[in-house]
Amino acid sequence: MRKESLALALVVALSGTALTACGKGENTPKKEESSKAVEPKPLTELAKEGKTSLPEGHPPINNMPAGHPPVGAQKELMSMHSGKNLTKFDRPIRIPEEVQKTWKSATIDIVDKTSGKVAKEFKVQNGQTVNYGGLEIKVLYVVPHLVLDNGYTSASNEPQNPAILVEVKENGKVIYAGPIYQKFPHMYNINHPRYEIILKGISKG
Repeated sequence: MRKESLALALVVALSGTALTACGKGENTPKKEESSKAVEPKPLTELAKEGKTSLPEGHPPINNMPAGHPPVGAQKELMSMHSGKNLTKFDRPIRIPEEVQKTWKSATIDIVDKTSGKVAKEFKVQNGQTVNYGGLEIKVLYVVPHLVLDNGYTSASNEPQNPAILVEVKENGKVIYAGPIYQKFPHMYNINHPRYEIILKGISKG
């Protein structure tokens, strides 16, 4: 009888130890999950916040790195830029008659790209042709505020974005027909190994 009592007590003791260990395991607090990386906000949300450039760490969009100027800020320039290989005007010319009567001449410099110096300066009237270094340069229009809105035109009669529309020939062949801007001299120009035409200014006389 005494042996049976000892055996029963031992079983009870072992069972209590197992239950205690199990309880401790269930009450053990779980480790907190690691904080998730903060994902960059979408551009639409940034636009609402007045932020127009990509935030630091934002993945590139259309191959533009973070910090690149916003697309909207470059839209006007991008719409104007089509290269230096124009051999004919790529859209209609619609210069208002009032503009043609007001702005009559332009001062242009022929720059030698090998030296970076002005090789020759001309004051050219509307419709006039000048020659230099084998180039035949005809100034078709002097435009004070050139915009490319369904054609070459002037947005006003004020010199906000001065430009000239020219046709340039070499050896009798047209090598360029398009605009040359005063503020953006390298955006549109002749595709020539040596010379470049720079618009220095426009005038009313």
